[in-house]
Amino acid sequence: MSTRETSAPAEWRRKAGDISHDLLSLGRWMGGKPLAHAPSVEFTTPSGGRMRLMTDRVRARPALTPQLSFMLGQNAIGLGVWGLLFPKAVNRFLGVQASPQATQALFGAREMATGVSLFSNPTRSGVLWARVAGDLFDIAVLSRLNRPDNPKRGNARMALGVVLAVTALDAIAAARLSNVQRNSASGGAR
Repeated sequence: MSTRETSAPAEWRRKAGDISHDLLSLGRWMGGKPLAHAPSVEFTTPSGGRMRLMTDRVRARPALTPQLSFMLGQNAIGLGVWGLLFPKAVNRFLGVQASPQATQALFGAREMATGVSLFSNPTRSGVLWARVAGDLFDIAVLSRLNRPDNPKRGNARMALGVVLAVTALDAIAAARLSNVQRNSASGGAR
């Protein structure tokens, strides 16, 4: 009996589509046990063979979040390079009256560290929460720079808006990845 002649439901036989929907449908077809809640399922195929399907909850549940986290890491690397290699340019752009070494340490090194960490493993919720804390520091600094006597007030205000938006994305990604139950032996880094 070929695969096309089986009694599998139409959702399972359809061409390429939403794989998570297909796995859930397949799990229900095999006895009502959705695969999203069962990392490993073994069943008998219509031809009599045995098949084992396995899912990874890190990939199955927060499908968009690791990609978002990865992009946030790339963005942080770019900001880290700017802060580490061009701290005087950062100070001039924002109207900061701090030393270049302070900008490198408080801005560049922090962004680079979180960026590289998220770039290597975008499922680290602890790193995302560290980014949220860093974002709160940046919001405090940029709010202080948003004063009438700062000649670069417009740049500081624009940067504040960007940081507020990125803080929201960091918090959403951190919250979603904090609630993921991992099924691997290592459990993933948090």
